[in-house]
Amino acid sequence: MAVYYFTICILTGLGFFLTEKQKHAKTTVLYLSVVFVLLTFLASFRYAIGFDYFAYRNIFEMTSNLSFSDILYYYGYEPLFFVLCALFHLCGLSFQSLITSVSIFVILVAMWFIFRYSKLPWMSVYLYITLQFFAYDMNLMRQAIGVSFFLLAYPYLEHQKPLPYTILLFVGGLFHNSLWFMFPLYFLLPKKFSCKSAACLALITGCGYLFFDPLFLLIKPFLPEKYAVYQDSYFWNSNSWEYLVLPALYCLLIFLFRKRIKNLRRRTIYLNSAIFYFLIHIFITKHFILERFAIYPFVFSLTAIPEIVASYRSSGQSSAKHPRMLQKYDCMILLFLAFGGAFFLFAAQKGFHHVYPYVSLLDQSRSVPVGN
Repeated sequence: MAVYYFTICILTGLGFFLTEKQKHAKTTVLYLSVVFVLLTFLASFRYAIGFDYFAYRNIFEMTSNLSFSDILYYYGYEPLFFVLCALFHLCGLSFQSLITSVSIFVILVAMWFIFRYSKLPWMSVYLYITLQFFAYDMNLMRQAIGVSFFLLAYPYLEHQKPLPYTILLFVGGLFHNSLWFMFPLYFLLPKKFSCKSAACLALITGCGYLFFDPLFLLIKPFLPEKYAVYQDSYFWNSNSWEYLVLPALYCLLIFLFRKRIKNLRRRTIYLNSAIFYFLIHIFITKHFILERFAIYPFVFSLTAIPEIVASYRSSGQSSAKHPRMLQKYDCMILLFLAFGGAFFLFAAQKGFHHVYPYVSLLDQSRSVPVGN
């Protein structure tokens, strides 16, 4: 665990110094470059952590015996990851090279998103680690790629450009089909809910929760086989209600401070994403596999929280005559640092994504006995 604590402290402190005290684009680029290099190194140097680590290694080894036509025939619903593995085999590259390449892509996209949209890059980096996006990337590689395509599609969601949004979701869904289920967010996230529509959403959620299993049986024949078989696996188990506490708190915080987000469209997107994140978590108390869909709306926490916090800085630092606003800014920083810290400690205690504690390739080599 020391690796994670050290990384959080170093990157948060360095980011605060570089981007909080010296607000220049060059220092932000420098800082995010350092973050990119360090996190990519940690993700690439890992060994046997992440629930799906060996499953991905098995896929990689299996593709060495498959042609591209075999891949399209057997895995046509999600071919791109298998094609990627086959290409690495053709180039004579190892599984560790695949891990490194995927890590480079997903972390680079995250840093691009933070650079372009975050009001406080150092806080976004802190949240990227503590809210489990980094852990997610190390466990679910294919879906992490899908999340990256969702981030790339964000500008087209915000500005309501359906064609590039659709293309990016379609391509990303060929790595992991879960991304295709997020297409309706194009219409739902920018929609400002009235009291009537909010009541309808609550009613739909309640009915969906009560009748989820019979409804799933109705749509099961239309789902890809890998989703259909979840019902007979341990993925269909439920999580306890304690897993709802932090999502509920996040949703409450975004709701309470929503008016600090000045851009009305962005305010609506951030608030709705928090609501959908919470609603999806309600369903994991039935079947925890559904938590995988929550990552998509939750990813906007990387910019929603910093925008709320930064609104107090811009108000307070505009004049030296407003020390009270500066105190509020400090309090908001502490509030959301505490939220991220609580999220991280809960995740570490519960073993989220099986990445705690960190295990490196050096740990692997030390565990291998030396021959005589």
